[in-house]
Amino acid sequence: MKEHISQLQRKARLGRRIGLCALLAIGLMFGAIIVNAFRATAERRQADALQVHTLDVLLAAGRLETAVNETMRGERGYLITGDHDFLQPYFEGRASSFRLLRSLRRATSDNVAQQGNLAAAERRLSAYVGTVDRLVALQTAGRRAEAVAAVRAGAERSRIIAFLAALDRVQAEERRLLALRGATAEAADSRDHRYNSIIAILGLLMFALLAAAVFGAARAHRRTLDLTEELRHHATTDALTGLPNRRHLMAAMETEVRRAGRSGRPLSLALLDVDRFKAINDTHGHPVGDEVLRVVAEELREVTRGGDLLGRFGGEEFAIIMPETGLDQAQLACERLRRAVATRILNYPNGTSGHVTISSGVALLSGDEGCDHLVSRADGALYQAKAGGRNLVRLAA
Repeated sequence: MKEHISQLQRKARLGRRIGLCALLAIGLMFGAIIVNAFRATAERRQADALQVHTLDVLLAAGRLETAVNETMRGERGYLITGDHDFLQPYFEGRASSFRLLRSLRRATSDNVAQQGNLAAAERRLSAYVGTVDRLVALQTAGRRAEAVAAVRAGAERSRIIAFLAALDRVQAEERRLLALRGATAEAADSRDHRYNSIIAILGLLMFALLAAAVFGAARAHRRTLDLTEELRHHATTDALTGLPNRRHLMAAMETEVRRAGRSGRPLSLALLDVDRFKAINDTHGHPVGDEVLRVVAEELREVTRGGDLLGRFGGEEFAIIMPETGLDQAQLACERLRRAVATRILNYPNGTSGHVTISSGVALLSGDEGCDHLVSRADGALYQAKAGGRNLVRLAA
């Protein structure tokens, strides 16, 4: 009997020890779950903050490109018209460009690679601004012929292209970081799911913690998706007209130039510019100027063929990439567009109505030339159309 009681006591003590160990194990598990929940939340917040920071840098780079385009528009307007009013957007765009560049350098101060990329971008921006300053100085000094010759030589265009290439490297690095941080966040989420299976077994309390964590991750994921979509839209679409923007057009042009080189089929490029656009803004206000740009965009959509690639090239300038289209066909298409725009009646807020016209320059891809040279020749033809009286279509030599 005594031996049996002793056995029962030993079993009771063993049971208590097992229960205590189980309680300690549960306590340790709860502690581990709580620590992991806080760690995962901190990691997600850090990953989200890094992703948002990267997207902010990309958006700032887009604003920098817009400011440089504003500088170029003011410089072009002044060289073409001699109107000193164009110098205001030129100086404002130039000041904004360097201010945004400094802001980008501060925002990426912890990234050695980006500091190098931005230093290169700053050098090329300075070279471009220096070239443009000389052109403006020539025009201001009454040496317009020299300024025009320098523009035709493409000095400032080559420098702006070099700057945009440097800016592309900045954005490519940020996109790489965005992808890397997204992968890190996904890896962290994967670890969390393994712990979540333990949470489900432990009961409703742990399930509530899991639900809160999943909800937080889903909300951050939705926010990241929204910002990514906004960036993609900003990077490829002009907000005012809804047409592809310059960056998207240049990428499409690179593809079409390579395709034309392989197939031997013709490829034409047309650059179109709204005539006397500054006068429209000055007389009727910028809302009317914006409406003019939207009207031109509508006519572009209606007149161009389905296979043509069109978009806003910057300011009041548009572009049409016409695959498998010779120079004569491209000229006819631009003439149709010119007539369509010229006959379109615009109703102004003061109750009056009027018309606008466009000038076009058309170039046919020649030999093994690249996009930059093709754009330069089309731009030269556009300049001839402007100089010839506007509302004209001119072909590049």
